[in-house]
Amino acid sequence: MTISRGSTALLLLDLQRDFLDPDGVYARHGLPVHRLRGIIPVIARVTAASRTAHVPIFASKFTVYTSPGGAPLGLDHIVKARPFLRTTGFRLGDPGRELIPEVGRADYELDKPRFSAFHGTPLEVLLRSLEIDTVVLTGIVTHGGVEGTARDAMIRDFSVVILEDCVAAFDEELHLASLRGMGMYVTVMDAAAYLKALAQ
Repeated sequence: MTISRGSTALLLLDLQRDFLDPDGVYARHGLPVHRLRGIIPVIARVTAASRTAHVPIFASKFTVYTSPGGAPLGLDHIVKARPFLRTTGFRLGDPGRELIPEVGRADYELDKPRFSAFHGTPLEVLLRSLEIDTVVLTGIVTHGGVEGTARDAMIRDFSVVILEDCVAAFDEELHLASLRGMGMYVTVMDAAAYLKALAQ
């Protein structure tokens, strides 16, 4: 696949301290963040090369908006899976909501209230304004935010690339099933292939 620098954007999906840090909210509640942390060095290389090639970098930050009383707004499906999110994690102003430092600065940061980085954010408007037609997806969680964003991108007629060694999930079986399913519709490649295509 050819990566065109003028029409490609890199998306960093939910690479946040609450998800990935050993002292983040997910680790504090017993989730195996080490499984996800393995992708960080690869994403750091991809991000650095993309930045050098002037590929726009977008970073979504999963955000829990709350009612005046502190209850999460519209996240019943996520709270069902992760009950601790009812009271903590990913709130505006929380250090844990910020991006991990390894990926560096993004050109555009998006507060993301749902799985897809398109839903409730200015992502599509910004991509269209930059004349982007291809999005390269990295981040977590494969069967959640990554797949949700990929499907919304396809619906909007963007070409989609998923870097298989730059996405991860807490459940390896769901991670692999998502990649297999999405591979029918989008381009799935590894970081080395992306970096090679970017250099050409």
